Amino acid sequence: MTSKILICDDNEEIRNILCILLTSEGYAVTEAENGSDLLELIDDSFDLLILDIMMPGLNGFQVCEEVRKNYLMPILFLTAKSSDSDKSLGLLIGGDDYLVKPFSHAELTGRVKSLLRRYQIYKGKEAKVGNRFYETDYLRVNKEINEVFRTADGVRLDLSDKEYQILRLLVSTPGRVFPAQLIYETIWEEPYLYSSNATIMVHIRNLRLKIEDDPRNPHHILTSWGKGYQYV
Repeated sequence: MTSKILICDDNEEIRNILCILLTSEGYAVTEAENGSDLLELIDDSFDLLILDIMMPGLNGFQVCEEVRKNYLMPILFLTAKSSDSDKSLGLLIGGDDYLVKPFSHAELTGRVKSLLRRYQIYKGKEAKVGNRFYETDYLRVNKEINEVFRTADGVRLDLSDKEYQILRLLVSTPGRVFPAQLIYETIWEEPYLYSSNATIMVHIRNLRLKIEDDPRNPHHILTSWGKGYQYV
């Protein structure tokens, strides 16, 4: 099946270049010239978004935040903004990768193939979003209240409020690595400090004790050292 890519850039020349490069690789490409157009075009059929940041109206960061309210497909920021703070912000708000202009054909297609491959691998595992639950092969997690069940036997797991919130965040996008800073600022709604990482580690350890068959050898809540945590 042909992968569908939605690109959003206010520069027509950049859009044309992207369209030529990506269609030559066999992808189906749809173009949007601003954030508002993208939000009108987007649906679950797209496998990847490529977003510029500096656009009139809604900028790329704002578009990313809106997309993440409803969609799980990977987002690649493609922008001239090259500072570390911009990269960190893009990844914290839901972006999956960040490529600075100007870019090479090989670098772009390499990033695109990597994101699509990872998305397809986890698509079969990703949480199925129903009216109330995220469902995986191992857990059923209520999206609204602290109710978590093992899928195999229906046993309800007794989680603290913070443990539940962390798990709900991780299971919302299986396979995605959530940085410690994003977890802390999302759940605790406070600025992240170096000492905050210890708080997260304690809660992750407690989650594993309650969820994993062997907490010392976890198979579902994994640590990506130096990057964050993920549910698989």
